[in-house]
Amino acid sequence: MVLKQFFIFLLLVLSISIVSYLYVGTGAIGIDDGNIFLNYAHHLAHGDGFVFNKNGERVEGFTSFLWVLVCSIFYLLTAHPEILLICFSLLLTTLTVTFVFRSIKASIEKIYPQFARYFFWLYCVFIITIGFSFITWSVLSLMENALWNFVFISLVILTSSTVEPGKISILKKICIVIAGCVLMLTRPEALVWNLVFACILLYTFLQNKRKIFYPLAYILCTNSIAIGLTIFRSYYFGFRFPNTYYAKISPDKIYNLTEGVKYGLNFLTGYQPVITFLFVLMTITLLYSIFKLKVITAGNESLPESNVIKKFCIITVVMLIGFVLPCTTGGDHFGGFRFYQDLLLLFAWGILMILWLFKNYNNYKKDIKWIGLSTVIFFFLIIGLNNLIDLKNPAKTQLNFEFLLAQDGRILADKFNKALPEKRPSVGMIAVGGFGLIYEGETVDLMGLNNTLMGHSPGDRKGIKNHAAFNKDVFYQLNPDILLPENINNIKEAEIKYCGLLDVNNFDNQAMKNIFNDADFKKFYSPVFIADRKNSANFFAFVNNNFINSLKRISDLEVQEIH
Repeated sequence: MVLKQFFIFLLLVLSISIVSYLYVGTGAIGIDDGNIFLNYAHHLAHGDGFVFNKNGERVEGFTSFLWVLVCSIFYLLTAHPEILLICFSLLLTTLTVTFVFRSIKASIEKIYPQFARYFFWLYCVFIITIGFSFITWSVLSLMENALWNFVFISLVILTSSTVEPGKISILKKICIVIAGCVLMLTRPEALVWNLVFACILLYTFLQNKRKIFYPLAYILCTNSIAIGLTIFRSYYFGFRFPNTYYAKISPDKIYNLTEGVKYGLNFLTGYQPVITFLFVLMTITLLYSIFKLKVITAGNESLPESNVIKKFCIITVVMLIGFVLPCTTGGDHFGGFRFYQDLLLLFAWGILMILWLFKNYNNYKKDIKWIGLSTVIFFFLIIGLNNLIDLKNPAKTQLNFEFLLAQDGRILADKFNKALPEKRPSVGMIAVGGFGLIYEGETVDLMGLNNTLMGHSPGDRKGIKNHAAFNKDVFYQLNPDILLPENINNIKEAEIKYCGLLDVNNFDNQAMKNIFNDADFKKFYSPVFIADRKNSANFFAFVNNNFINSLKRISDLEVQEIH
């Protein structure tokens, strides 16, 4: 039965993946940040260590230590592991979807067994509803989402299940500890989540009058992993936190909170009406269960399904904590709300609560009417906010753009490898994932994720989210030979491109603090059109004035400065 369910969900997830793959239309290459993981994994698998450039500095320009290790294992099997990684992510995502289904169905069989047989189809509809962004992030992006979702959701289900009375098996205890340790290696926010899971274990153990040795052991084990990872970072990289923390997170806590609140509101008002409805319903039902039924606070056992409601309340609290957590860092810039992808499957427990309310309508008619009315009112208020927010908000970031960045970067790097001599110049880029993976010279990350000098540069990290670490003084220290190259058809397009970069509203110019209009920049760099006659390729780029003559001496290249 379990295998049958798994294979049906595998077909469902695979079908959504294929539709998303065809719609995005860039091939199995992942998003640009996914290619950053591949870059590190490639170097690690070939014995270079955690470096972004071959023979470059040691730098932790990635957010998942474990995912780099996983990707490096696949690089030991093949030089092009993208398809294998997608298949691995597909299996992990299917396991996660199956695990959630079985957990909710077990609860439904306790509170409403007549409906259990129909839940499978309702759950499939739910997966399709959230499917395209969830599956694209989990399966196709080549990011750590599938791994994180699997471990995180497993911990949510396992820890919440300890609310059931009776003895907890040794196997379950071992699985919870292992999952907590793995979570710590997967993302930095596991520091917070393991504290949350430890609190859940403490609550459930105290509720059931168990000895609290095990929750304390869980804290000890997961903290030991955190301490060990911090010691390794300090020794190997020279810093206690990943370089992405220094490059992305503003030191201004109020700014982070403001941006994080905007991120959360955008998710609630504009992501998916079904998720908004379930969010409101679960939150209101949680408050009702705590203050009216007193299931959580007083351990009310008079309700026959009290343990099911306790588990629902625990999962809803986890959902709310996950919703608030991005407020501490200021949210994210990606389309599809990457920071909330791990919460999406938790909303399926809202279906369980709808069934409980329907079944108990006659017993709690007045209360359930108020729950229903409050849910509808707050749902429409939140949806109505979408029109207000859109009056000042830019259009949503398109997730397919991240795939296109990786594709364009790979194509550009391949052409550069053919056009330039074996001793290739350093190239400064803003989107470095696809380009840095393929380019055989040094790639200078102007946004600082993969460059400690820029990542630790002075600045408030305000502006374009996750692209605000650029520092002009550090840029001149790095002094790349070529800056922001781009495939172009002819010199006329190159001139148009250059004029566009001078616009203060241009993304690249904003990210680089309007440097293109500075007198110092114009003194050191010149816009040029480069024609590679041998390989029939043309480029626009800024070229360091000290490097232009070297570029002109390459026999197959025609270099024209733009004025």
